[in-house]
Amino acid sequence: MDQHPDQVQVSQDGQTVWVHSADGSTVGRFSKRFGLDVHRTVTEQLQGASQCLHCTHEPPGHAEWLLFCSLMREHFGIHVDVGLLTMAPA
Repeated sequence: MDQHPDQVQVSQDGQTVWVHSADGSTVGRFSKRFGLDVHRTVTEQLQGASQCLHCTHEPPGHAEWLLFCSLMREHFGIHVDVGLLTMAPA
């Protein structure tokens, strides 16, 4: 699957990463402050699927960042470079 360069965006302050699917849905958000969200596409939700695939609501660590990158590849085939954010290993 071809990946568009704008599918993965990093905030200017380097605190948040957003990931967008091919249909334009935001399917992932990783925040150093608020945790991570991995959601189904809007297309899937309109077809009756639930929203969350994996969500947390607490500050994440390095292991959660690696998990987020892995989940984006697993569910959407989107490569998120683990080097995009600097996370202190646990």
